[in-house]
Amino acid sequence: MGDLPGLVRLSIALRIQPNDGPVFFKVDGQRFGQNRTIKLLTGSSYKVEVKIKPSTLQVENISIGGVLVPLELKSKEPDGDRIVYTGTYDTEGVAPTKSGERQPIQITMPVRPPRGCRVVVPGQMETNTTTIFL
Repeated sequence: MGDLPGLVRLSIALRIQPNDGPVFFKVDGQRFGQNRTIKLLTGSSYKVEVKIKPSTLQVENISIGGVLVPLELKSKEPDGDRIVYTGTYDTEGVAPTKSGERQPIQITMPVRPPRGCRVVVPGQMETNTTTIFL
């Protein structure tokens, strides 16, 4: 059986489209339970880039605020150490939050471990997919 990697490095980046512009954040202190909040525009498209190390883990999609974003393989580093996926997150139809309020967004991403690897979570059935909640 294959082994799960001891350390997984995961990076998720958002860039507003069409010009790969930056996504900004605002420092709010502790008013909303977090020091910073990310500012996303409604009715906009964002390029999502997911980098995973080691490259033996595979993903097909990511869910951002309940919106399923299919991911495509963009590149795999020549040494096989890291893999990069991209997709497009569209905020069309997402209601804007009121001034002085913040809306938490849950991000989940099912990850497939290497072939031949068993994932067993105590109290659950054996599966070949692990979901990461961010």
